[in-house]
Amino acid sequence: MPFLIFDCDGVLADTERNGHLPSFNRTFAEFGVPVEWNDEQYADKVRIGGGKERMKSLFTPEFVRANDLPAHEDGQRDVLARWHRRKTEIYTELVASGALPARPGIARIVGEA
Repeated sequence: MPFLIFDCDGVLADTERNGHLPSFNRTFAEFGVPVEWNDEQYADKVRIGGGKERMKSLFTPEFVRANDLPAHEDGQRDVLARWHRRKTEIYTELVASGALPARPGIARIVGEA
């Protein structure tokens, strides 16, 4: 019985550009956060490991003050947890809906296996 094993998120579909990025941006919009990352900005954010950590990179003292966010770490952790939970829900909905197109050639490779 032939089978294929795929190792990482992003092998079968461009999950960063078509899944995670729109999920972050939609989350920001839903929470009234005045941020919308474009492809170039997100490419820089991808260097930061983890979704919560990418969101936390926004939390400069100026950003926290301007957006009336908690100044203390516990409060910020709670905000980030809510944002990240919602981002994960949005991403899961995108994946389940089939909205992430397969990378070129994937259907052929899977079909030939």
